[in-house]
Amino acid sequence: EQVAAIHRQNGRVGESAPRCFVQTFGCQQNEADSERIAGLACLMGYTITHDPAEAKLILVNTCAVREHAEKKALSIIGQYKHLKEADPEVIIGVGGCMVTQQHRADQLKRSYPYVSFVFDTASVHTLPELVAGVLSGRGRKFFVGGEGNIAEGIPTHREISYKAWLSVMYGCNNFCSYCIVPYTRGRERSRTPEAILAEARQLIDSGAKDITLLGQNVNSYGKDLGGVDLGDILCRVDRIDGIGRVRLGSLDPSLIKPRFVERIAFLSCLAPHFHLSLQSGSDRVLALMKRKYNSRMAMEAIELLRANIPNVKFTTDVIVGFPGETEEDFLRTCDFVRKAEFLTVHIFPYSKRAG
Repeated sequence: EQVAAIHRQNGRVGESAPRCFVQTFGCQQNEADSERIAGLACLMGYTITHDPAEAKLILVNTCAVREHAEKKALSIIGQYKHLKEADPEVIIGVGGCMVTQQHRADQLKRSYPYVSFVFDTASVHTLPELVAGVLSGRGRKFFVGGEGNIAEGIPTHREISYKAWLSVMYGCNNFCSYCIVPYTRGRERSRTPEAILAEARQLIDSGAKDITLLGQNVNSYGKDLGGVDLGDILCRVDRIDGIGRVRLGSLDPSLIKPRFVERIAFLSCLAPHFHLSLQSGSDRVLALMKRKYNSRMAMEAIELLRANIPNVKFTTDVIVGFPGETEEDFLRTCDFVRKAEFLTVHIFPYSKRAG
C-alpha cells in the first residue's frame, strides 16, 4: 500500500504506471517464485514488462545449483549498471538461491553498488517492504537468513493463463553430497492440505487447466505434518470441480512405493508422466552422492509405475563427471538410460563448488 501510494502521489497510475521486469534463472520452483514476485510487483502498482530498459523496478531471481548459473546471473546483473546510470530512479533487487549464500549477498553489496537490496528464498513476501524502503530513502538492505516459514496468500502473475505452478512444500532434508539446495532453501516444510486445496481452487477459477505440484522431492510431502502424504493430496485435488491436468515435480525414486502407486493409478487428473531424479546409474557413484537408493531400486520404481499406469512416460536428470566417476560407472549410467527408455534426459556436467 505504501509503494502504491507513492506511485499515486507521483501521478504514476494507469497508462503511466511504472514497469517491473522480472528475470528468472533455475528450476521450476524458481519460476513459481517469480510468479509471486511479479504478483507482488503488480500489487505495488507496477505493470510487468519483458524489456528491462522500460523498467523502474528490475528483479533478478537467481539460481545456485551450478556455478555457471551464478556467474551468468552476476554477468547480467552487471549489465544493468548502465540502466541505473541512465535513470537513477531505477531500483534493482536480487533474490533467489544465489543470494541465500551470505558471501554472494556480501559480494553484491560490495561490488554492485547499483543493487539496492537482496531477498532470499524465504523472504519473497518482504519484497514490498524492501521496495518501500528504497523509495523512502532508507538505503540498501543486504540481510539474508529468513526463518523458513511459509508465507501464504502471496498473489501471482502468470504469463500463461492455462498453466500454473502449485508448490506443496519447500526445502530438502537429503543433503546429497553434490547439492546446495538444503543450504539455500532450508529444511523440508510442507504446506497444509487446506492451503494447497484453496490455492488449487483459485488457480482453476483463474483459468488454469494444467497444474504442476512442486517440491524439491515432491513425494516427501507431509513427512513433517504427520498423517498426510502426497497420495492424499492428489486424491483430494482429483475431486475438485473443474480440475484439469495435474503434473508432479521431481520424484525421489526411493519414495515410490506400491501403496502410493496403487492410490494414484486411477486418478483422472494425473498426467502419465513422472520425472525421476536419477543422477547416476552406478551404485558406487550413487553412494558417493549420498543418494538414498541404488540402481535396482530406481528401476523397480520405473517398472512399478509402468505396470500400473497405461502409457506412462519418464524423464530424468543425470550428472556426468562426478568426482571419482570411472568409465565403467559412466557406461552403467548409459545402460540404465537405455533400459529405462526415458523420454527426455537432462544431462549436466558436474559443477565443482567450494564445500
